[in-house]
Amino acid sequence: MRGMPPAFRALPVLLRICAEIDRVFVVEVGPFGRQLAEDARAAWLATGNKLKPSDVDEYVTLLARHIADAERREAFSSEARACIHV
Repeated sequence: MRGMPPAFRALPVLLRICAEIDRVFVVEVGPFGRQLAEDARAAWLATGNKLKPSDVDEYVTLLARHIADAERREAFSSEARACIHV
């Protein structure tokens, strides 16, 4: 199909890690974090297939950009990265 962007995928285990990170994010930023997480996930997947746990770091960075306070952003990033295990 010409004109359609490629459909990139992530390994199921990485998607489960992202779902866990999403829960941490929503606790940090509130209910509107669900929509922000959806948007971040789409942007993350648009950059290519996700095949290794280190790919989730990019996702954490995309979410962290939505937290203005540096201390809270760092706390979220640390807690989110602790979710990255296989």
